[in-house]
Amino acid sequence: MIDGHAMLGEEAYLKLDAAELLRRMDAAGVETAVARPMGAGLVVDHVAGNDLVLKSGPRIKGLVSANPWWGVRALDELARCRDLGAVGLFLDPARQGFFPTDDVAAPVVERAVEYGWPVMMKTGAYVYADILALAEVARKHPGTDFVAGFGGYADMWFELPSAVASADNLHLDASMIWGAAIRGIVEVHGPSRVVFGGAEPRNRYAVNLKTIDRLELDPAVRRAILHDNARRIYGI
Repeated sequence: MIDGHAMLGEEAYLKLDAAELLRRMDAAGVETAVARPMGAGLVVDHVAGNDLVLKSGPRIKGLVSANPWWGVRALDELARCRDLGAVGLFLDPARQGFFPTDDVAAPVVERAVEYGWPVMMKTGAYVYADILALAEVARKHPGTDFVAGFGGYADMWFELPSAVASADNLHLDASMIWGAAIRGIVEVHGPSRVVFGGAEPRNRYAVNLKTIDRLELDPAVRRAILHDNARRIYGI
């Protein structure tokens, strides 16, 4: 299994380092995790946050971030991360202070497109983390994979079906969303649009795996969600 969305760092009541993530991965049978920074490493100290996910060993792949308001420094940081083996870009509009369609965000998204990276944006916190706005950005870059982090949870989950329907390259990160939403996307758009995530430490592998189990999916569909889609999107 590949976990398409883990978080390393510390913020509020959440804390997770690489050693503990690996322990949780082993307990759940997860071979590889795609992890992004949280806390200060996401919002202000990008070098430290990105190094945390990039230097955590071969089983943890780095989904790096740079606040678009950094301007040229953000692009320089992404170039540094590319050279260190990053597999994609993570942005959190609500925490980093921009709307997905704002001009200020365009250069970092375009740099990810240039690098052949997928782009995950955290969605669901009204109004900045608008999943429909992410779909609009995805439509501007049809050759790039976009992932709706947390799937619109908790404020905008009801927009998930129309967002996915409007952009063929937009995928659901299933790390915080319930089974009915996952089933709906699979039935309408096929299993290739859903990526398993643990959301450790905010959520738990046991919870998300039980959600998948209860859907009683065809083995090929289950494999696509738990392994194949993340492998394709993140080039693992």
